[in-house]
Amino acid sequence: MFILLLSFTFSVNAAFAEKSDLKAGFKKQDNQVVTEVEPNDTIEEVNQTIHTLDEVHGTISEEDKDLYRLEMQRKGEFTLYSFLGNDESYDNHYYYDDYAITIYDVNGNSVASSDYFYDDETDYYYRYLNTNLEKGTYYISVNTDEYSYMGSQSYYLWPEVSYDADFTINSLTANLPTPQIERKAITFQASASKTGLQYQYSIQNKIVETFSTANAYQWTPTAPGTYKIKVEVRDPAFPSAVVVKEISYTITAYKPDFSITSFTPNIKSPYLTGKTISLLAKTNKSGLQYQFSVNGKVVQSFGAKTYYSWKPTRAGRYYLKVEVRRSQYPNRIVSKQMSYDITEGKVYVTSLKANMTSPRPTSTSIKWTAAGKGVNLEYKFSVYQNKKWKTIQNYSTRNYTYWKPKSAGAAKVQVTVRSKLSKKTATKTGNFTIFKPSYFSTPSLKSDISTKQAAGKYFYFTSKSSGKYLEYRFRIYNGYSWYTIQNYSSSKSVYWYAGYEGNYKIAVDVRQKGTNKIKTKKLSLDIREAPYNEMSYNYNYYYNYGSMTFKNYGYNNIKVTKISFTNNGKSYYSYKPKNWITYGRTYQTYYFYPDSQLYDFSWNTVVKVYYTFDGMSYVANMYRTY
Repeated sequence: MFILLLSFTFSVNAAFAEKSDLKAGFKKQDNQVVTEVEPNDTIEEVNQTIHTLDEVHGTISEEDKDLYRLEMQRKGEFTLYSFLGNDESYDNHYYYDDYAITIYDVNGNSVASSDYFYDDETDYYYRYLNTNLEKGTYYISVNTDEYSYMGSQSYYLWPEVSYDADFTINSLTANLPTPQIERKAITFQASASKTGLQYQYSIQNKIVETFSTANAYQWTPTAPGTYKIKVEVRDPAFPSAVVVKEISYTITAYKPDFSITSFTPNIKSPYLTGKTISLLAKTNKSGLQYQFSVNGKVVQSFGAKTYYSWKPTRAGRYYLKVEVRRSQYPNRIVSKQMSYDITEGKVYVTSLKANMTSPRPTSTSIKWTAAGKGVNLEYKFSVYQNKKWKTIQNYSTRNYTYWKPKSAGAAKVQVTVRSKLSKKTATKTGNFTIFKPSYFSTPSLKSDISTKQAAGKYFYFTSKSSGKYLEYRFRIYNGYSWYTIQNYSSSKSVYWYAGYEGNYKIAVDVRQKGTNKIKTKKLSLDIREAPYNEMSYNYNYYYNYGSMTFKNYGYNNIKVTKISFTNNGKSYYSYKPKNWITYGRTYQTYYFYPDSQLYDFSWNTVVKVYYTFDGMSYVANMYRTY
């Protein structure tokens, strides 16, 4: 009932938007209008019969009653709406409760009475009643109560009826069992217990076939899902009496029943611009549609042709695709793709390198390797020597060759790169010198410092040999094995750091580049332990004696042979001890006593200490600090 009220409220609001036709909001079709005719205050005076869709216009005043005859053609739900007043802004609000509407049966028994409701959106009061009535004759009474002072007021009655159906729907069936795949035609058919009815079909609450005498509907679904199929059946004599039946039906997605067995060009990739290439697709089923794309752009739309003739005009890598479908399932597509390279056929040589540097002696096997850019490349190698060219490898897919020269002199090696596809070529040339091995002298080997040194010194060794195309290698022997500190190169010198004591040897090997004959020179190196110590002294001028402390952190002994007090580099006192020996890993303090006070002792005095350590002599300078 609440739903009915909402519908009614909306309609009346619409009606008052256009006051010239108040009843338009309730009007569902072209109803008959019944205008009240007096007298009609009693059942005996009833002079008008209204039907279930008739509208009534009347006038009522104090202590008045208007009666109308109502004919119910069959059992159903009856609803009546009423609106009162000519002046909506006053009478409707003031007198809405001064009148009532009642339905009586033929025996004068009250069947239903009206109530009222207020619509806050339109600011109006309405009366209504709702009841279920059997088939037959009834009377509708519009009457004021005995205390009303409303004067004469117009009123409007809008009846509505929903008849009960006198039939049933026996079945709603499909000619194919659920589920079915999309795009297949399915026929739904309804059967009812009475003939002469009308049928309306809906799918997902959307009407797909309006009321007609056809009790079947054919549906071709285009998308998978579970659908609600509904049929509504009515008697055209009583169109409001509708019987409904629903069923669910599932549609599944079509899965392609075919495959693409191949998608191939008639010419293998790569190929040239401006040439026609045929792209052919094959499948394991017939009756299909084919669509071709190049780089994502459709170049041949779906159709029966299984091939596409493609003529590319620009070089590059292309992505080719064929899509296959059945016409009745346009969205279920099987595809296959491939890449294809198109070139203009240009050729470039990016490098030509030998596996060894020039020069090299005769009969040396030299590997030359070329790198090129292009498609389907072939390489040819040639040598220019003694004023003529000679091919040493004809065109081949192999990009390298071996050259073993027999004669000395300047030579040129050239590679010619050709595209088998376009026949275009490019070349690159490299120079190389070949020599015949000859005499060279035994090398010299010199050190920039004495070969007897304390550890921690850098040596700079140089070598020299007479001859051509020479290369030098430097090696060190550490007492156990030889190791290379500079491999063969044109450099004739090397630096070496003597980090640890020991007896070493250094050797320089000289050879002509690429040959095996070697001449060697060696030097012996005597590397001693470097002194690691602390020294300090003290001289007492007043008592004329001094002391010196030595802390020896090394493994060999420190032996002091002389001390000398100097000012500005000139000695004014010296002393040669005989037994100032500080053993390794110890410390010792020694005393000395000058014959007379050292008057020249000052802040500028430097004490020089002469000592030996691991067979080598050293001088240390000590400065006054207090």
